[in-house]
Amino acid sequence: MNELNLPKWQANDQLEYVEDEEQLFKSLDDMAKEIGWIIIRFNSLEGVISYCIAELISHDPLQDERVNVFLSEMQYNGISRALIHLYGQFISDPLEGKFLTELSSLEKSLTECGKRRNEYAHAEWTGIREGNYVCVKTQAKKIGIFERFKKYDVEKIREDINFIIETIEELENFHESINDALLA
Repeated sequence: MNELNLPKWQANDQLEYVEDEEQLFKSLDDMAKEIGWIIIRFNSLEGVISYCIAELISHDPLQDERVNVFLSEMQYNGISRALIHLYGQFISDPLEGKFLTELSSLEKSLTECGKRRNEYAHAEWTGIREGNYVCVKTQAKKIGIFERFKKYDVEKIREDINFIIETIEELENFHESINDALLA
Protein backbone atom coordinates (compact mmCIF):
# COMPACT_ATOMS: atom_id res chain seq x y z
CA MET A 1 0.00 0.00 0.00
CA ASN A 2 1.65 3.24 -1.17
CA GLU A 3 -1.06 5.72 -0.13
CA LEU A 4 -3.18 6.05 2.99
CA ASN A 5 -6.06 8.45 3.74
CA LEU A 6 -6.73 8.52 7.46
CA PRO A 7 -8.45 10.66 10.04
CA LYS A 8 -5.72 12.50 11.96
CA TRP A 9 -6.40 10.64 15.23
CA GLN A 10 -6.17 7.32 13.42
CA ALA A 11 -2.95 8.31 11.65
CA ASN A 12 -1.37 9.15 14.99
CA ASP A 13 -2.46 5.77 16.38
CA GLN A 14 -1.44 3.67 13.36
CA LEU A 15 1.66 5.37 11.98
CA GLU A 16 4.49 5.90 14.42
CA TYR A 17 6.90 8.76 13.80
CA VAL A 18 10.49 7.84 13.06
CA GLU A 19 11.93 8.79 16.45
CA ASP A 20 15.56 7.90 15.78
CA GLU A 21 17.09 11.12 14.40
CA GLU A 22 19.88 9.20 12.71
CA GLN A 23 17.35 7.01 10.88
CA LEU A 24 15.24 10.08 10.00
CA PHE A 25 18.19 11.98 8.55
CA LYS A 26 19.38 8.91 6.65
CA SER A 27 15.95 8.54 5.03
CA LEU A 28 15.88 12.25 4.19
CA ASP A 29 19.46 12.20 2.92
CA ASP A 30 18.71 9.25 0.62
CA MET A 31 15.74 11.09 -0.91
CA ALA A 32 16.87 14.76 -0.83
CA LYS A 33 18.80 14.75 -4.11
CA GLU A 34 15.89 13.15 -5.95
CA ILE A 35 13.39 15.58 -4.41
CA GLY A 36 15.56 18.41 -5.73
CA TRP A 37 15.31 16.90 -9.21
CA ILE A 38 11.51 16.91 -8.92
CA ILE A 39 11.61 20.68 -8.42
CA ILE A 40 14.19 21.22 -11.18
CA ARG A 41 12.25 19.16 -13.73
CA PHE A 42 8.93 20.74 -12.72
CA ASN A 43 10.38 24.23 -13.16
CA SER A 44 11.61 23.14 -16.61
CA LEU A 45 8.06 22.04 -17.44
CA GLU A 46 6.75 25.46 -16.41
CA GLY A 47 9.33 27.08 -18.68
CA VAL A 48 8.26 24.95 -21.65
CA ILE A 49 4.60 25.82 -20.99
CA SER A 50 5.44 29.54 -20.92
CA TYR A 51 7.46 29.21 -24.13
CA CYS A 52 4.59 27.42 -25.89
CA ILE A 53 2.08 30.06 -24.81
CA ALA A 54 4.31 32.90 -25.98
CA GLU A 55 4.91 31.18 -29.31
CA LEU A 56 1.19 30.53 -29.86
CA ILE A 57 0.30 34.14 -29.16
CA SER A 58 3.04 35.85 -31.13
CA HIS A 59 6.30 35.30 -32.97
CA ASP A 60 7.47 38.79 -32.07
CA PRO A 61 10.10 38.83 -29.28
CA LEU A 62 8.72 42.13 -27.94
CA GLN A 63 5.26 40.60 -27.66
CA ASP A 64 6.74 37.49 -26.03
CA GLU A 65 8.16 39.75 -23.32
CA ARG A 66 4.72 41.27 -22.77
CA VAL A 67 3.12 37.82 -22.56
CA ASN A 68 5.73 36.83 -19.98
CA VAL A 69 4.69 39.79 -17.81
CA PHE A 70 1.34 38.07 -17.35
CA LEU A 71 2.68 34.53 -17.16
CA SER A 72 5.11 35.45 -14.39
CA GLU A 73 2.14 36.46 -12.22
CA MET A 74 0.27 33.20 -12.80
CA GLN A 75 0.61 29.97 -10.88
CA TYR A 76 1.16 26.62 -12.55
CA ASN A 77 -2.51 25.59 -12.72
CA GLY A 78 -3.38 28.87 -14.42
CA ILE A 79 -0.66 28.72 -17.06
CA SER A 80 -1.24 25.06 -17.83
CA ARG A 81 -5.01 25.65 -18.22
CA ALA A 82 -4.32 28.70 -20.38
CA LEU A 83 -2.12 26.61 -22.65
CA ILE A 84 -4.72 23.86 -22.98
CA HIS A 85 -7.38 26.48 -23.81
CA LEU A 86 -5.12 28.11 -26.40
CA TYR A 87 -4.53 24.75 -28.04
CA GLY A 88 -8.28 24.19 -27.97
CA GLN A 89 -8.77 27.39 -29.95
CA PHE A 90 -6.28 26.22 -32.56
CA ILE A 91 -7.93 22.84 -32.88
CA SER A 92 -10.71 23.93 -35.17
CA ASP A 93 -13.02 21.54 -37.01
CA PRO A 94 -10.47 20.34 -39.60
CA LEU A 95 -7.88 19.51 -36.93
CA GLU A 96 -10.23 18.42 -34.14
CA GLY A 97 -10.27 14.67 -34.71
CA LYS A 98 -6.53 14.45 -35.06
CA PHE A 99 -5.58 16.37 -31.93
CA LEU A 100 -8.47 16.28 -29.46
CA THR A 101 -7.53 12.94 -27.89
CA GLU A 102 -3.89 13.98 -27.60
CA LEU A 103 -4.93 17.30 -26.05
CA SER A 104 -7.01 15.51 -23.42
CA SER A 105 -4.08 13.23 -22.60
CA LEU A 106 -1.73 16.21 -22.35
CA GLU A 107 -4.15 18.03 -20.04
CA LYS A 108 -4.28 15.01 -17.71
CA SER A 109 -0.49 14.74 -17.68
CA LEU A 110 -0.03 18.44 -16.90
CA THR A 111 -2.57 18.23 -14.08
CA GLU A 112 -0.89 15.14 -12.66
CA CYS A 113 2.53 16.85 -12.74
CA GLY A 114 1.15 19.73 -10.70
CA LYS A 115 -0.39 17.33 -8.19
CA ARG A 116 2.82 15.36 -7.79
CA ARG A 117 4.98 18.47 -7.46
CA ASN A 118 2.66 19.86 -4.76
CA GLU A 119 2.91 16.64 -2.79
CA TYR A 120 6.68 17.03 -2.66
CA ALA A 121 6.71 20.75 -2.06
CA HIS A 122 4.16 20.65 0.79
CA ALA A 123 4.99 17.30 2.39
CA GLU A 124 5.90 17.13 6.06
CA TRP A 125 9.38 15.71 5.43
CA THR A 126 10.65 15.98 8.99
CA GLY A 127 7.60 14.06 10.20
CA ILE A 128 8.36 10.82 8.37
CA ARG A 129 6.45 7.87 9.78
CA GLU A 130 7.63 4.27 9.99
CA GLY A 131 7.83 2.67 6.55
CA ASN A 132 8.74 6.03 4.93
CA TYR A 133 5.17 7.33 4.97
CA VAL A 134 5.01 11.12 4.62
CA CYS A 135 1.95 13.32 5.09
CA VAL A 136 1.41 15.08 1.75
CA LYS A 137 -1.92 16.76 2.51
CA THR A 138 -3.99 17.68 5.53
CA GLN A 139 -7.63 18.46 4.89
CA ALA A 140 -10.37 19.70 7.18
CA LYS A 141 -13.76 18.14 6.59
CA LYS A 142 -17.00 18.49 8.52
CA ILE A 143 -16.35 15.10 10.12
CA GLY A 144 -12.79 15.88 11.19
CA ILE A 145 -9.21 16.39 10.03
CA PHE A 146 -7.88 13.92 7.47
CA GLU A 147 -4.33 13.31 6.36
CA ARG A 148 -3.11 11.71 3.17
CA PHE A 149 0.16 9.81 3.41
CA LYS A 150 2.36 8.53 0.62
CA LYS A 151 5.14 6.02 0.92
CA TYR A 152 8.34 7.39 -0.57
CA ASP A 153 11.64 5.87 -1.50
CA VAL A 154 14.26 6.79 -4.07
CA GLU A 155 12.69 4.55 -6.73
CA LYS A 156 9.21 6.12 -6.29
CA ILE A 157 10.69 9.61 -6.55
CA ARG A 158 12.59 8.65 -9.71
CA GLU A 159 9.32 7.39 -11.23
CA ASP A 160 7.80 10.81 -10.57
CA ILE A 161 10.84 12.55 -12.09
CA ASN A 162 10.50 10.39 -15.20
CA PHE A 163 6.78 11.18 -15.39
CA ILE A 164 7.57 14.91 -15.48
CA ILE A 165 10.28 14.36 -18.12
CA GLU A 166 7.83 12.32 -20.23
CA THR A 167 5.22 15.07 -19.89
CA ILE A 168 7.74 17.66 -21.12
CA GLU A 169 8.41 15.44 -24.15
CA GLU A 170 4.67 14.92 -24.69
CA LEU A 171 4.11 18.68 -24.61
CA GLU A 172 7.01 19.45 -26.95
CA ASN A 173 5.83 16.80 -29.44
CA PHE A 174 2.24 18.02 -29.29
CA HIS A 175 3.32 21.65 -29.73
CA GLU A 176 5.42 20.73 -32.75
CA SER A 177 2.54 18.74 -34.27
CA ILE A 178 0.13 21.66 -33.82
CA ASN A 179 2.63 24.06 -35.40
CA ASP A 180 3.20 21.69 -38.32
CA ALA A 181 -0.55 21.28 -38.88
CA LEU A 182 -1.16 25.02 -38.75
CA LEU A 183 1.61 25.71 -41.26
CA ALA A 184 0.48 22.96 -43.65
